[in-house]
Amino acid sequence: MDETPEIPGLRSITLPTKPDCPIKYTFTNLSTSDEPPSETILIVFVNGLGLPQVSWQPTLQLLQADLVASPPLLSSPTNSNSNYAITAATYDRYGQGLSQPLHGAKPRPHDILDAVADLSAFLTSLKSLHLPDSHHKPPTRLFLVSHSLGAPLSRLFAQHHPGTLAALLILDSNMANNDFVSLFPDPDAPGSDFDPQRDLPADTTLDQLRAARDFARSMFHPAAPNAENLDRRTLPSLLPRSDGPVLIGDGGGKEKGRLILRVMGHDPQTFADESLKVWPRGLTERYVQPAWDEYNEGLLSIAGGDPAADGRKVVIAPHSGHFIQKNNPRFVADQVIEMVKMLCSGP
Repeated sequence: MDETPEIPGLRSITLPTKPDCPIKYTFTNLSTSDEPPSETILIVFVNGLGLPQVSWQPTLQLLQADLVASPPLLSSPTNSNSNYAITAATYDRYGQGLSQPLHGAKPRPHDILDAVADLSAFLTSLKSLHLPDSHHKPPTRLFLVSHSLGAPLSRLFAQHHPGTLAALLILDSNMANNDFVSLFPDPDAPGSDFDPQRDLPADTTLDQLRAARDFARSMFHPAAPNAENLDRRTLPSLLPRSDGPVLIGDGGGKEKGRLILRVMGHDPQTFADESLKVWPRGLTERYVQPAWDEYNEGLLSIAGGDPAADGRKVVIAPHSGHFIQKNNPRFVADQVIEMVKMLCSGP
């Protein structure tokens, strides 16, 4: 870490799960009101592998400006006595961004369920420090905004803690049930029926296909190393399907137990342009994008019910590749605001 990014209000917290290794986080009040709140909404941003917590700063700044400029957003249209406090937190997992690796310079491996347990411990500690329970404190509803690998971590958290999560915004989820390498056909597999005329895009050579598989194996495969030393090999068995299991919400919405869900995908054209750095456009358009589209469509079902009947559809972030919060923070902030309005609408 050669240069420390500017993150206002950066703090340290030590989790009960890892008492000898603190992590860096922020906690921000996004709204101001002279009236005591009847409810608090806690928005927690969950990183993927690629971008640390500093990547959420532009979104947070836009949210704070919007919420301060428009106080009516924080009142319930059905109950004039309701007033909502909006808070937000970001954090870097161990070995990511501004948080040190586990046990300092000599990190030890930890796996997906460890990361989920750390998320749970972070949320508990965060509420205890900043939103302590008392007879004078309003209830707190949890809203997770998750990017890439943060999406399966959030799904597993909600699965292990049913009735805890009120809302979930997914930004270009990691395809948790896929090793990414197998998205591309293997022309050298024994007994393969690979046909270059049929299966090879016009802009791609056999060598480029092989190179794409090698790159995917080194960067995206669950066994590939990463800066966090996070072992992801169990992820496909933990979440073998994108359309389940159904997650149980906190029961505070219009339908008891229904999670407020929004699934956001990257702009296919922007993503294909960015992918030119590592493989030809034809491989993205023929093999990667269709698989990602199908995965995102499946995610719409994890809130239960009939997605089509409920009007749920994948929202495409314009002019954004995989790192949506970096490419289009304004769009992310707008989606968060819309979901905050839904949370504030009450039953």
